[in-house]
Amino acid sequence: MVIALADSIYSKDKPLSQMRIAITAIDLEQAEHRGIAYLSKGLISSLSDLGAEVYLLTGFYGRRLNPLMKYSMSKQSVIEVDCADILDQFCDPSSRIKKIKQRKYDDFDEDLMMKLVNKLLDFKNKSRIIIDLLFSVFRFYLRRGRFVGKLIHLSNFENTPYFGQERVDYLSKISGFLSIRDIYNFTTLRSKRILFKPPTIDLRKLNIDLLITSCPLSVDVTTKTKNSLSCLQFIMDFIPLSFSKHPDHPFGFYNRLKDAMQTKNCFISKASREKICLLLEKPCSNDEKNIIYPTPSLNINKLQLASKIKTLRGISKRYILFNSSVVPRKNLHFLINIFQSSELASKGFDLCVAGKIHDDKYGLDIKRMCESDPNIKLLDYVDEMEKAWLFLNAYAFVSPSCVEGFGIPVLDAASLGVRVIVSDIPSHREIANLLKANQDFRLLHLSDVHHWIYQFDLLNNLQLDMEDEIQNRISNFNLYFNQLKDNFEASIINLLI
Repeated sequence: MVIALADSIYSKDKPLSQMRIAITAIDLEQAEHRGIAYLSKGLISSLSDLGAEVYLLTGFYGRRLNPLMKYSMSKQSVIEVDCADILDQFCDPSSRIKKIKQRKYDDFDEDLMMKLVNKLLDFKNKSRIIIDLLFSVFRFYLRRGRFVGKLIHLSNFENTPYFGQERVDYLSKISGFLSIRDIYNFTTLRSKRILFKPPTIDLRKLNIDLLITSCPLSVDVTTKTKNSLSCLQFIMDFIPLSFSKHPDHPFGFYNRLKDAMQTKNCFISKASREKICLLLEKPCSNDEKNIIYPTPSLNINKLQLASKIKTLRGISKRYILFNSSVVPRKNLHFLINIFQSSELASKGFDLCVAGKIHDDKYGLDIKRMCESDPNIKLLDYVDEMEKAWLFLNAYAFVSPSCVEGFGIPVLDAASLGVRVIVSDIPSHREIANLLKANQDFRLLHLSDVHHWIYQFDLLNNLQLDMEDEIQNRISNFNLYFNQLKDNFEASIINLLI
């Protein structure tokens, strides 16, 4: 039904050509781009392809010019400088993080001195947090909770020093930025109920028709036409409420979900919708219109380029691939134990772990588990070209995740036709149903350890001519990606028109 709708839609040229849309970018502002970031990139690309004029809502702003400097410069030069400042922060989020350097004194007892320094720094940091909080609350009430922001057009992006940087390649699809300083701080304060009402983003003067959030936010939106759709919120998962080790605080996340459910919203999977409705004690409809499945994160151009690369990071053996940030719910310790219990290492296989390893206890435990095993390659964060190569050349993709809102890396592997061995959880079952033509999809219960080992051992029997296999995978991906993108865009139009 959705594909039939897509066919009828695409008979019309650019169905969203009359719309100006702002989309939140908080996930794209982070140092590590994960699932929600790829959803946002796909959303930006599809909205632009459908003809919409897209602006990225950000808390970033021009930092190098004060009002007096701006007054003495041409308007276009000021826009250029402010735009460069924002682009730079998207390219390098770490540039805005203040690093505290602790000085060591050789003439004193180091432990005693460091304890004193840490106490002083802790007091200083807490004082700073309180001052920043009070200042933010003061600014909020000074503006009566209403924010217009500044529209900064991104013209001729191809002629900037930032064009061609992989991290911001999605910016070629946007028309500019809607800069509202500290807007995400205000939404966070509201989610913690420190503010008595959510910040209101006033889009009337900017002639923007709609705000789309790529994650649930505590925010109100005002547009010119009150009866029309003014805000659409994407809701990806429920994990901070269900998994204690998640960094988001459950109270703030609960309130964000609750606030997002008051507006028009959509979910990334049926599993997420059902769980969230249960947790919020809301009735759950069976309406398919508010389920919108994302597109894969892989890129056909990157895959074609990667197919010409013979080797990467010294990987010379057959290998199975894990691709995700190394956090507890991804269950990597389980995967390592299964791999080490199987015959794969003795049969000439490696386990390649492509994902950010954080400097926390879990990250250190994983490093410790792997430090004496030469068959486990901890690759850390990989760029898009490396990721494309790893998926193209893998004998199998594995994910023993305990819980997912969706699971975009699983979708990537399934779209290529790579053998998929994953935990039997609701979101993974949805991906299997999405791509029914891929019969190489194994759903395994996490309690059935012997079946996991058996499926790993079977990989040694796979006879793959990798040269032909890579071309087949690219063909599979091209077919599946176009189908998924058509469905994704049809769902967007269903929600907006």
